[in-house]
Amino acid sequence: MSGRRGTLALAAGAVLMVAVGCHGHASPDDCRAMSEHYVDLAVGEAPGAASMSPAQVAAVREIERGLKRAEPSFRAVEDRCGEVTRAEVSCAVGAISTRAWEGCLGDAGR
Repeated sequence: MSGRRGTLALAAGAVLMVAVGCHGHASPDDCRAMSEHYVDLAVGEAPGAASMSPAQVAAVREIERGLKRAEPSFRAVEDRCGEVTRAEVSCAVGAISTRAWEGCLGDAGR
């Protein structure tokens, strides 16, 4: 029976670690990844994105990065990374549009 208790204890510990991880806060690397993903999404949504050259994509990325600073959710990720939760990180890096990404940030984006 002690083997089974040990297995259960390990499983419970793993569940606790996952739960704590989900309720923690974003790291600076998480926030950079979120910001980069948002800019990538914005570039992809730009008119004519599919036909842009690599140089044009780079230029649009820089323009979009500057413009997106006006978005409260984007600014929150850059300015208040410590307030972004792990759940928000997970949601944002999996977002398929800028609108979906912005919807992931809850209170941090306000």
